[in-house]
Amino acid sequence: MKKTLVIIFTLVMAVSCTEDFETININPNYPASAQPELLLPGIQREMAYNWGSQGWEEGFTVVQYGARLQFTSGDTYNWSPSGDPYDNAYASLRDVENIIRDTRENEDAQNYYGVALVMKSWIYSYVTDAYGDVPYSEATSGIENGNVTPVFDAQSTIYAGILADLEMANTLLTDADNISGDIFYDGDIAKWRKFANSLRLRLLMRISDVDNATAVAGMTQITSNPSVYPIFESNDDMTFVEWNSDNPQPKYDTRSGSFDEVRLSQTLETRLKELGDNRLYVFAQPTSNSEKGIFSEDFDDYVGMPNGLDDEAALGYSPTGNPDESGSNFISRLGILLGCRACNPEEASATASHTIIMSYSELQFILAEATERGFITSGDAAMYYENGIKASFEYYTERVAAGGWSDITNAMQATDLDAYVAQDAVAFTGDSDDNLAKIALQKWISLFYTGFEGWSDWRRTGMPEVTPGPDAVNDGRVPVRFQYPNSVKSTNSENYNAAVQNMGADNINTKLWWDVY
Repeated sequence: MKKTLVIIFTLVMAVSCTEDFETININPNYPASAQPELLLPGIQREMAYNWGSQGWEEGFTVVQYGARLQFTSGDTYNWSPSGDPYDNAYASLRDVENIIRDTRENEDAQNYYGVALVMKSWIYSYVTDAYGDVPYSEATSGIENGNVTPVFDAQSTIYAGILADLEMANTLLTDADNISGDIFYDGDIAKWRKFANSLRLRLLMRISDVDNATAVAGMTQITSNPSVYPIFESNDDMTFVEWNSDNPQPKYDTRSGSFDEVRLSQTLETRLKELGDNRLYVFAQPTSNSEKGIFSEDFDDYVGMPNGLDDEAALGYSPTGNPDESGSNFISRLGILLGCRACNPEEASATASHTIIMSYSELQFILAEATERGFITSGDAAMYYENGIKASFEYYTERVAAGGWSDITNAMQATDLDAYVAQDAVAFTGDSDDNLAKIALQKWISLFYTGFEGWSDWRRTGMPEVTPGPDAVNDGRVPVRFQYPNSVKSTNSENYNAAVQNMGADNINTKLWWDVY
Protein backbone atom coordinates (compact mmCIF):
# COMPACT_ATOMS: atom_id res chain seq x y z
CA MET A 1 0.00 0.00 0.00
CA LYS A 2 2.80 2.40 0.94
CA LYS A 3 4.52 1.63 -2.34
CA THR A 4 1.31 2.42 -4.29
CA LEU A 5 0.89 5.78 -2.49
CA VAL A 6 4.47 6.74 -3.25
CA ILE A 7 3.97 6.02 -6.95
CA ILE A 8 0.75 8.07 -7.08
CA PHE A 9 2.39 10.96 -5.21
CA THR A 10 5.36 10.91 -7.59
CA LEU A 11 3.12 10.98 -10.66
CA VAL A 12 1.07 13.88 -9.30
CA MET A 13 4.21 15.85 -8.50
CA ALA A 14 5.67 15.12 -11.93
CA VAL A 15 2.57 16.47 -13.68
CA SER A 16 2.43 19.49 -11.37
CA CYS A 17 6.13 20.29 -11.84
CA THR A 18 5.82 19.95 -15.61
CA GLU A 19 2.84 22.31 -15.68
CA ASP A 20 4.66 24.90 -13.57
CA PHE A 21 8.11 24.32 -15.05
CA GLU A 22 8.25 27.53 -17.10
CA THR A 23 6.92 29.64 -14.22
CA ILE A 24 9.32 28.13 -11.70
CA ASN A 25 12.33 28.55 -13.96
CA ILE A 26 11.79 32.22 -14.85
CA ASN A 27 14.37 34.24 -12.99
CA PRO A 28 12.67 37.48 -11.91
CA ASN A 29 16.05 39.22 -11.86
CA TYR A 30 16.57 38.55 -15.59
CA PRO A 31 13.33 39.39 -17.44
CA ALA A 32 12.77 38.18 -21.01
CA SER A 33 12.55 41.79 -22.17
CA ALA A 34 13.61 45.15 -20.82
CA GLN A 35 11.91 48.48 -21.02
CA PRO A 36 13.18 50.52 -24.00
CA GLU A 37 13.98 53.50 -21.79
CA LEU A 38 16.42 51.26 -19.90
CA LEU A 39 18.04 49.79 -23.01
CA LEU A 40 18.35 52.95 -25.10
CA PRO A 41 20.88 54.96 -23.04
CA GLY A 42 23.20 51.97 -22.72
CA ILE A 43 23.19 51.46 -26.49
CA GLN A 44 23.83 55.15 -27.12
CA ARG A 45 26.61 55.44 -24.55
CA GLU A 46 28.39 52.26 -25.68
CA MET A 47 28.31 53.09 -29.38
CA ALA A 48 29.17 56.78 -28.93
CA TYR A 49 32.16 55.80 -26.82
CA ASN A 50 33.23 53.28 -29.47
CA TRP A 51 32.73 55.84 -32.25
CA GLY A 52 34.89 58.29 -30.32
CA SER A 53 37.53 55.64 -29.75
CA GLN A 54 37.75 54.98 -33.49
CA GLY A 55 37.95 58.72 -34.02
CA TRP A 56 41.02 58.80 -31.80
CA GLU A 57 42.68 55.86 -33.53
CA GLU A 58 42.09 55.24 -37.26
CA GLY A 59 39.87 58.30 -37.51
CA PHE A 60 42.78 60.58 -36.66
CA THR A 61 45.69 58.86 -38.34
CA VAL A 62 44.42 57.45 -41.66
CA VAL A 63 43.39 60.84 -43.03
CA GLN A 64 46.06 62.63 -41.04
CA TYR A 65 44.47 64.85 -38.44
CA GLY A 66 46.90 63.29 -35.97
CA ALA A 67 50.11 61.26 -36.21
CA ARG A 68 51.47 58.56 -33.93
CA LEU A 69 54.48 59.36 -31.74
CA GLN A 70 54.56 55.84 -30.25
CA PHE A 71 53.09 52.46 -31.15
CA THR A 72 52.98 53.56 -34.75
CA SER A 73 51.76 50.36 -36.43
CA GLY A 74 48.34 51.89 -37.12
CA ASP A 75 49.93 54.94 -38.73
CA THR A 76 52.23 52.79 -40.90
CA TYR A 77 49.30 50.60 -42.05
CA ASN A 78 50.52 47.48 -40.28
CA TRP A 79 46.94 46.55 -39.44
CA SER A 80 45.72 43.27 -37.93
CA PRO A 81 42.23 41.74 -37.98
CA SER A 82 40.01 43.87 -35.78
CA GLY A 83 37.08 43.05 -33.53
CA ASP A 84 36.46 46.75 -33.05
CA PRO A 85 33.84 48.03 -33.94
CA TYR A 86 32.45 44.60 -34.94
CA ASP A 87 31.94 43.18 -31.43
CA ASN A 88 30.53 46.33 -29.86
CA ALA A 89 28.24 46.93 -32.81
CA TYR A 90 26.60 43.53 -32.70
CA ALA A 91 26.32 43.51 -28.92
CA SER A 92 24.45 46.82 -29.17
CA LEU A 93 22.37 45.68 -32.14
CA ARG A 94 20.95 42.83 -30.07
CA ASP A 95 19.56 45.38 -27.63
CA VAL A 96 18.32 47.53 -30.52
CA GLU A 97 16.48 44.47 -31.86
CA ASN A 98 14.91 43.92 -28.44
CA ILE A 99 13.52 47.47 -28.50
CA ILE A 100 12.18 46.96 -32.03
CA ARG A 101 10.60 43.62 -31.13
CA ASP A 102 8.84 45.07 -28.05
CA THR A 103 7.62 48.32 -29.65
CA ARG A 104 6.82 47.54 -33.30
CA GLU A 105 3.21 46.58 -32.60
CA ASN A 106 2.70 48.89 -29.63
CA GLU A 107 0.80 52.01 -30.71
CA ASP A 108 1.95 53.87 -27.60
CA ALA A 109 5.62 53.13 -28.27
CA GLN A 110 6.03 54.10 -31.92
CA ASN A 111 8.56 56.79 -31.07
CA TYR A 112 10.78 54.19 -29.44
CA TYR A 113 10.37 52.06 -32.55
CA GLY A 114 11.38 54.98 -34.77
CA VAL A 115 14.38 55.88 -32.60
CA ALA A 116 15.48 52.24 -32.59
CA LEU A 117 15.35 52.19 -36.41
CA VAL A 118 17.58 55.27 -36.53
CA MET A 119 20.05 53.73 -34.07
CA LYS A 120 20.01 50.49 -36.03
CA SER A 121 20.72 52.38 -39.24
CA TRP A 122 23.60 54.38 -37.79
CA ILE A 123 25.23 51.32 -36.21
CA TYR A 124 24.91 49.20 -39.36
CA SER A 125 26.32 52.03 -41.49
CA TYR A 126 29.25 52.21 -39.07
CA VAL A 127 30.04 48.50 -39.14
CA THR A 128 29.51 47.95 -42.87
CA ASP A 129 31.65 50.98 -43.71
CA ALA A 130 34.40 49.40 -41.63
CA TYR A 131 34.31 45.88 -43.10
CA GLY A 132 32.04 45.76 -46.16
CA ASP A 133 29.75 42.72 -46.30
CA VAL A 134 28.58 41.86 -42.78
CA PRO A 135 25.69 39.98 -41.15
CA TYR A 136 22.48 41.96 -41.54
CA SER A 137 19.30 40.07 -42.43
CA GLU A 138 20.11 37.25 -39.96
CA ALA A 139 22.42 39.20 -37.67
CA THR A 140 20.21 39.20 -34.58
CA SER A 141 18.10 36.15 -35.39
CA GLY A 142 19.79 34.26 -32.58
CA ILE A 143 17.49 36.14 -30.22
CA GLU A 144 14.45 34.36 -31.69
CA ASN A 145 15.64 31.13 -33.27
CA GLY A 146 19.15 30.49 -32.00
CA ASN A 147 20.89 31.11 -35.32
CA VAL A 148 24.45 31.98 -34.27
CA THR A 149 25.99 31.64 -37.74
CA PRO A 150 24.28 34.41 -39.75
CA VAL A 151 24.94 34.97 -43.44
CA PHE A 152 26.93 38.01 -44.55
CA ASP A 153 24.78 40.30 -46.68
CA ALA A 154 26.19 42.27 -49.58
CA GLN A 155 26.84 45.89 -48.70
CA SER A 156 24.40 47.01 -51.39
CA THR A 157 21.67 45.00 -49.65
CA ILE A 158 22.59 46.46 -46.27
CA TYR A 159 22.45 50.01 -47.60
CA ALA A 160 19.05 49.38 -49.15
CA GLY A 161 17.77 48.18 -45.79
CA ILE A 162 19.30 51.09 -43.90
CA LEU A 163 17.84 53.69 -46.24
CA ALA A 164 14.40 52.06 -46.07
CA ASP A 165 14.52 52.01 -42.26
CA LEU A 166 15.46 55.68 -42.11
CA GLU A 167 12.58 56.60 -44.40
CA MET A 168 10.22 54.56 -42.22
CA ALA A 169 11.60 56.22 -39.08
CA ASN A 170 10.70 59.61 -40.50
CA THR A 171 7.06 58.53 -40.79
CA LEU A 172 7.00 57.06 -37.28
CA LEU A 173 8.60 59.96 -35.42
CA THR A 174 5.68 62.37 -35.67
CA ASP A 175 4.02 62.25 -32.25
CA ALA A 176 4.64 64.39 -29.18
CA ASP A 177 7.77 63.74 -27.13
CA ASN A 178 7.09 60.65 -25.04
CA ILE A 179 10.39 58.80 -24.66
CA SER A 180 12.88 58.87 -21.81
CA GLY A 181 16.41 57.63 -21.26
CA ASP A 182 17.60 59.32 -24.46
CA ILE A 183 21.10 60.82 -24.06
CA PHE A 184 21.33 62.11 -27.64
CA TYR A 185 18.31 64.43 -27.72
CA ASP A 186 16.65 64.12 -24.31
CA GLY A 187 13.52 62.74 -25.95
CA ASP A 188 13.10 65.52 -28.54
CA ILE A 189 11.31 63.66 -31.34
CA ALA A 190 11.55 66.55 -33.81
CA LYS A 191 15.34 66.37 -33.57
CA TRP A 192 15.30 62.60 -34.04
CA ARG A 193 13.40 63.12 -37.30
CA LYS A 194 16.02 65.62 -38.41
CA PHE A 195 18.78 63.15 -37.57
CA ALA A 196 17.02 60.37 -39.50
CA ASN A 197 16.82 62.47 -42.66
CA SER A 198 20.26 64.05 -42.29
CA LEU A 199 21.85 60.63 -41.80
CA ARG A 200 19.96 59.39 -44.82
CA LEU A 201 21.51 62.23 -46.86
CA ARG A 202 24.99 61.23 -45.65
CA LEU A 203 24.44 57.66 -46.79
CA LEU A 204 22.78 58.62 -50.06
CA MET A 205 25.83 60.70 -50.89
CA ARG A 206 27.99 57.71 -49.96
CA ILE A 207 26.40 55.56 -52.67
CA SER A 208 26.03 58.31 -55.27
CA ASP A 209 28.82 56.95 -57.47
CA VAL A 210 27.50 53.38 -57.57
CA ASP A 211 23.72 53.90 -57.44
CA ASN A 212 23.20 57.44 -58.62
CA ALA A 213 19.52 57.00 -59.42
CA THR A 214 18.71 55.99 -55.83
CA ALA A 215 20.92 58.73 -54.43
CA VAL A 216 19.40 61.50 -56.54
CA ALA A 217 15.82 60.35 -55.98
CA GLY A 218 16.33 60.16 -52.21
CA MET A 219 18.11 63.51 -51.95
CA THR A 220 15.46 65.20 -54.06
CA GLN A 221 12.67 63.70 -51.98
CA ILE A 222 14.19 65.06 -48.77
CA THR A 223 15.34 68.49 -49.90
CA SER A 224 12.25 69.36 -51.94
CA ASN A 225 9.84 68.80 -49.07
CA PRO A 226 11.39 70.01 -45.79
CA SER A 227 8.10 69.98 -43.89
CA VAL A 228 7.76 66.24 -44.48
CA TYR A 229 11.48 65.46 -44.34
CA PRO A 230 13.04 67.92 -41.86
CA ILE A 231 16.84 68.05 -41.61
CA PHE A 232 19.35 69.79 -39.33
CA GLU A 233 18.77 73.55 -39.35
CA SER A 234 21.58 74.67 -37.04
CA ASN A 235 24.26 73.43 -34.66
CA ASP A 236 21.48 72.95 -32.10
CA ASP A 237 20.20 69.98 -34.11
CA MET A 238 23.47 68.07 -34.55
CA THR A 239 23.84 64.61 -33.06
CA PHE A 240 26.36 64.18 -30.25
CA VAL A 241 26.82 62.91 -26.72
CA GLU A 242 27.29 65.58 -24.09
CA TRP A 243 29.32 63.99 -21.32
CA ASN A 244 29.04 64.88 -17.64
CA SER A 245 31.21 64.62 -14.55
CA ASP A 246 30.01 61.07 -13.87
CA ASN A 247 30.64 60.07 -17.49
CA PRO A 248 33.42 62.43 -18.66
CA GLN A 249 34.54 62.91 -22.24
CA PRO A 250 36.38 59.71 -23.25
CA LYS A 251 39.94 61.12 -23.22
CA TYR A 252 39.57 62.87 -19.85
CA ASP A 253 40.48 59.82 -17.74
CA THR A 254 43.09 58.50 -20.17
CA ARG A 255 46.60 58.15 -18.75
CA SER A 256 48.93 60.84 -20.03
CA GLY A 257 51.11 58.36 -21.93
CA SER A 258 48.16 57.13 -23.97
CA PHE A 259 46.96 60.64 -24.71
CA ASP A 260 50.43 61.76 -25.74
CA GLU A 261 50.87 58.93 -28.24
CA VAL A 262 48.77 60.89 -30.74
CA ARG A 263 50.14 64.28 -31.83
CA LEU A 264 49.22 66.96 -34.33
CA SER A 265 49.76 65.76 -37.90
CA GLN A 266 51.94 67.86 -40.12
CA THR A 267 49.20 67.53 -42.75
CA LEU A 268 46.57 69.24 -40.60
CA GLU A 269 49.12 71.79 -39.36
CA THR A 270 50.13 72.76 -42.89
CA ARG A 271 46.61 73.03 -44.26
CA LEU A 272 45.31 75.15 -41.40
CA LYS A 273 48.32 77.47 -41.45
CA GLU A 274 48.02 77.98 -45.21
CA LEU A 275 44.43 79.11 -44.66
CA GLY A 276 45.16 81.22 -41.58
CA ASP A 277 42.59 78.98 -39.88
CA ASN A 278 42.12 79.67 -36.17
CA ARG A 279 40.69 76.22 -35.58
CA LEU A 280 44.36 75.30 -35.15
CA TYR A 281 44.03 76.80 -31.64
CA VAL A 282 41.29 74.26 -30.87
CA PHE A 283 42.73 71.20 -32.60
CA ALA A 284 46.24 71.50 -31.12
CA GLN A 285 48.29 72.94 -28.26
CA PRO A 286 51.55 74.89 -28.51
CA THR A 287 54.65 72.73 -28.14
CA SER A 288 55.90 72.21 -24.61
CA ASN A 289 59.19 73.75 -25.70
CA SER A 290 57.39 77.03 -26.48
CA GLU A 291 56.37 77.29 -22.81
CA LYS A 292 53.07 78.89 -23.87
CA GLY A 293 50.75 76.53 -22.04
CA ILE A 294 47.55 75.61 -23.88
CA PHE A 295 47.36 78.67 -26.15
CA SER A 296 49.59 80.93 -28.18
CA GLU A 297 48.43 83.43 -30.75
CA ASP A 298 51.60 82.68 -32.73
CA PHE A 299 50.98 79.89 -35.25
CA ASP A 300 54.72 79.09 -35.19
CA ASP A 301 54.28 77.61 -31.72
CA TYR A 302 52.06 74.84 -33.15
CA VAL A 303 54.12 72.12 -34.80
CA GLY A 304 53.00 68.82 -36.30
CA MET A 305 54.87 65.67 -37.22
CA PRO A 306 54.74 63.52 -40.34
CA ASN A 307 52.45 60.51 -40.47
CA GLY A 308 53.76 57.04 -41.12
CA LEU A 309 57.03 57.06 -39.19
CA ASP A 310 58.16 53.85 -37.53
CA ASP A 311 58.62 53.81 -33.74
CA GLU A 312 62.27 54.79 -33.75
CA ALA A 313 61.87 57.57 -36.32
CA ALA A 314 58.77 58.94 -34.60
CA LEU A 315 60.38 59.17 -31.16
CA GLY A 316 63.46 60.80 -32.64
CA TYR A 317 61.68 63.15 -35.02
CA SER A 318 62.94 66.73 -35.08
CA PRO A 319 60.86 69.41 -36.85
CA THR A 320 64.01 71.48 -37.43
CA GLY A 321 66.34 68.60 -38.28
CA ASN A 322 68.45 69.42 -35.21
CA PRO A 323 68.83 66.28 -33.06
CA ASP A 324 68.92 68.50 -29.98
CA GLU A 325 65.39 69.64 -30.84
CA SER A 326 63.76 66.25 -31.23
CA GLY A 327 61.09 64.40 -29.31
CA SER A 328 57.73 65.12 -27.79
CA ASN A 329 58.57 68.56 -26.38
CA PHE A 330 58.89 69.89 -29.91
CA ILE A 331 55.63 68.47 -31.30
CA SER A 332 52.14 69.72 -30.44
CA ARG A 333 49.69 67.70 -28.42
CA LEU A 334 46.12 67.58 -29.66
CA GLY A 335 43.91 70.37 -28.39
CA ILE A 336 42.88 71.04 -24.81
CA LEU A 337 39.26 70.38 -25.83
CA LEU A 338 40.21 66.68 -25.80
CA GLY A 339 42.86 67.01 -23.08
CA CYS A 340 43.29 64.39 -20.41
CA ARG A 341 43.21 65.27 -16.71
CA ALA A 342 46.65 63.71 -16.13
CA CYS A 343 48.14 65.82 -18.95
CA ASN A 344 46.57 69.13 -17.95
CA PRO A 345 45.31 68.78 -14.37
CA GLU A 346 44.31 72.45 -14.07
CA GLU A 347 43.00 73.00 -17.61
CA ALA A 348 41.35 69.80 -18.90
CA SER A 349 37.56 69.64 -19.00
CA ALA A 350 35.45 66.58 -18.34
CA THR A 351 32.51 68.00 -20.24
CA ALA A 352 33.51 70.55 -22.89
CA SER A 353 34.23 68.00 -25.62
CA HIS A 354 31.35 66.26 -27.35
CA THR A 355 31.49 62.96 -29.16
CA ILE A 356 30.03 64.05 -32.48
CA ILE A 357 27.95 61.52 -34.42
CA MET A 358 26.86 63.93 -37.17
CA SER A 359 27.20 67.70 -37.32
CA TYR A 360 25.22 70.45 -38.97
CA SER A 361 28.37 71.57 -40.80
CA GLU A 362 28.78 68.09 -42.32
CA LEU A 363 25.21 68.21 -43.59
CA GLN A 364 25.80 71.61 -45.18
CA PHE A 365 28.82 70.27 -47.06
CA ILE A 366 26.78 67.29 -48.24
CA LEU A 367 24.15 69.69 -49.60
CA ALA A 368 26.85 71.86 -51.19
CA GLU A 369 28.29 68.86 -53.01
CA ALA A 370 24.85 67.58 -54.02
CA THR A 371 23.98 70.97 -55.49
CA GLU A 372 27.32 71.45 -57.22
CA ARG A 373 27.03 68.01 -58.83
CA GLY A 374 23.43 68.63 -59.93
CA PHE A 375 21.86 66.01 -57.68
CA ILE A 376 19.46 68.52 -56.12
CA THR A 377 18.11 71.92 -57.16
CA SER A 378 16.98 73.21 -53.77
CA GLY A 379 19.31 75.94 -52.53
CA ASP A 380 22.65 77.29 -53.63
CA ALA A 381 25.97 75.39 -53.44
CA ALA A 382 27.97 78.45 -52.35
CA MET A 383 25.43 79.20 -49.61
CA TYR A 384 25.57 75.65 -48.24
CA TYR A 385 29.37 75.68 -48.42
CA GLU A 386 29.72 78.93 -46.50
CA ASN A 387 27.12 77.78 -43.98
CA GLY A 388 29.21 74.67 -43.33
CA ILE A 389 32.39 76.66 -42.74
CA LYS A 390 30.75 79.17 -40.43
CA ALA A 391 28.88 76.47 -38.50
CA SER A 392 32.15 74.67 -37.79
CA PHE A 393 33.83 77.83 -36.48
CA GLU A 394 30.78 78.71 -34.39
CA TYR A 395 30.59 75.24 -32.90
CA TYR A 396 34.20 75.22 -31.78
CA THR A 397 33.95 78.75 -30.43
CA GLU A 398 31.03 77.63 -28.30
CA ARG A 399 32.87 74.53 -27.03
CA VAL A 400 36.05 76.32 -25.95
CA ALA A 401 33.87 78.91 -24.23
CA ALA A 402 32.11 76.06 -22.40
CA GLY A 403 35.50 74.80 -21.25
CA GLY A 404 36.38 78.18 -19.81
CA TRP A 405 39.46 78.67 -22.01
CA SER A 406 39.07 82.42 -22.46
CA ASP A 407 42.17 83.06 -24.57
CA ILE A 408 41.17 80.46 -27.15
CA THR A 409 37.58 81.70 -27.05
CA ASN A 410 38.69 85.28 -27.70
CA ALA A 411 40.87 84.18 -30.62
CA MET A 412 38.01 82.22 -32.16
CA GLN A 413 35.55 85.09 -31.66
CA ALA A 414 38.01 87.47 -33.30
CA THR A 415 38.07 85.41 -36.50
CA ASP A 416 36.84 87.43 -39.46
CA LEU A 417 34.78 84.72 -41.14
CA ASP A 418 33.84 86.89 -44.11
CA ALA A 419 37.53 87.49 -44.83
CA TYR A 420 38.31 83.81 -44.28
CA VAL A 421 35.68 82.73 -46.81
CA ALA A 422 36.72 85.42 -49.30
CA GLN A 423 40.38 84.35 -49.59
CA ASP A 424 41.34 82.66 -52.86
CA ALA A 425 42.06 79.28 -51.27
CA VAL A 426 38.55 79.19 -49.80
CA ALA A 427 36.29 81.29 -52.04
CA PHE A 428 33.69 79.31 -53.96
CA THR A 429 34.48 80.96 -57.28
CA GLY A 430 36.27 78.31 -59.33
CA ASP A 431 35.09 75.74 -61.84
CA SER A 432 33.22 72.68 -60.64
CA ASP A 433 36.33 70.59 -59.97
CA ASP A 434 37.88 73.39 -57.96
CA ASN A 435 34.69 73.95 -55.99
CA LEU A 436 34.34 70.25 -55.21
CA ALA A 437 37.96 70.14 -54.00
CA LYS A 438 37.27 73.10 -51.70
CA ILE A 439 34.13 71.42 -50.35
CA ALA A 440 36.14 68.26 -49.66
CA LEU A 441 38.88 70.18 -47.83
CA GLN A 442 36.52 72.17 -45.64
CA LYS A 443 34.41 69.10 -44.95
CA TRP A 444 37.56 67.21 -43.95
CA ILE A 445 38.47 69.95 -41.47
CA SER A 446 34.94 69.94 -40.04
CA LEU A 447 34.99 66.16 -39.56
CA PHE A 448 37.84 66.34 -37.03
CA TYR A 449 37.09 63.70 -34.35
CA THR A 450 33.83 62.52 -35.91
CA GLY A 451 34.45 58.80 -35.73
CA PHE A 452 36.17 57.72 -38.92
CA GLU A 453 33.77 59.68 -41.10
CA GLY A 454 36.68 61.64 -42.55
CA TRP A 455 38.20 58.35 -43.71
CA SER A 456 34.90 57.21 -45.21
CA ASP A 457 34.52 60.44 -47.15
CA TRP A 458 38.12 60.26 -48.35
CA ARG A 459 37.56 56.69 -49.58
CA ARG A 460 34.58 57.92 -51.58
CA THR A 461 36.22 60.99 -53.11
CA GLY A 462 39.99 60.67 -52.80
CA MET A 463 39.98 64.25 -51.45
CA PRO A 464 41.81 65.88 -49.85
CA GLU A 465 45.02 64.05 -50.68
CA VAL A 466 46.48 61.52 -48.25
CA THR A 467 50.19 60.80 -48.73
CA PRO A 468 51.48 57.65 -46.96
CA GLY A 469 54.40 58.27 -44.62
CA PRO A 470 58.01 57.29 -45.29
CA ASP A 471 57.87 54.09 -43.23
CA ALA A 472 54.43 52.96 -44.42
CA VAL A 473 54.06 49.28 -45.22
CA ASN A 474 51.26 47.78 -47.36
CA ASP A 475 53.22 48.84 -50.47
CA GLY A 476 52.49 52.43 -49.53
CA ARG A 477 48.76 52.06 -50.08
CA VAL A 478 46.28 53.73 -47.74
CA PRO A 479 43.95 51.12 -46.17
CA VAL A 480 40.34 51.14 -47.35
CA ARG A 481 38.73 48.68 -44.91
CA PHE A 482 39.21 46.67 -41.73
CA GLN A 483 39.88 42.95 -41.77
CA TYR A 484 37.23 40.74 -40.20
CA PRO A 485 37.88 39.64 -36.59
CA ASN A 486 39.60 36.29 -36.17
CA SER A 487 36.68 35.09 -34.05
CA VAL A 488 34.37 35.37 -37.07
CA LYS A 489 36.67 33.23 -39.18
CA SER A 490 36.65 30.45 -36.58
CA THR A 491 33.01 30.50 -35.46
CA ASN A 492 31.22 31.34 -38.73
CA SER A 493 33.73 30.12 -41.30
CA GLU A 494 31.27 28.99 -43.99
CA ASN A 495 29.53 32.36 -44.20
CA TYR A 496 32.83 34.22 -43.78
CA ASN A 497 34.26 32.36 -46.77
CA ALA A 498 31.15 33.14 -48.82
CA ALA A 499 31.55 36.85 -47.99
CA VAL A 500 35.19 36.82 -49.06
CA GLN A 501 34.22 35.07 -52.28
CA ASN A 502 31.61 37.76 -52.95
CA MET A 503 33.54 40.83 -51.88
CA GLY A 504 37.20 40.01 -52.45
CA ALA A 505 40.19 39.13 -50.31
CA ASP A 506 39.94 39.81 -46.60
CA ASN A 507 42.67 42.41 -46.52
CA ILE A 508 42.91 46.15 -46.00
CA ASN A 509 43.08 46.90 -49.73
CA THR A 510 39.77 45.37 -50.88
CA LYS A 511 37.46 48.23 -51.72
CA LEU A 512 33.92 48.42 -50.44
CA TRP A 513 30.94 48.39 -52.78
CA TRP A 514 30.53 52.17 -52.79
CA ASP A 515 34.26 52.92 -53.00
CA VAL A 516 34.92 53.37 -56.72
CA TYR A 517 37.40 56.24 -56.54
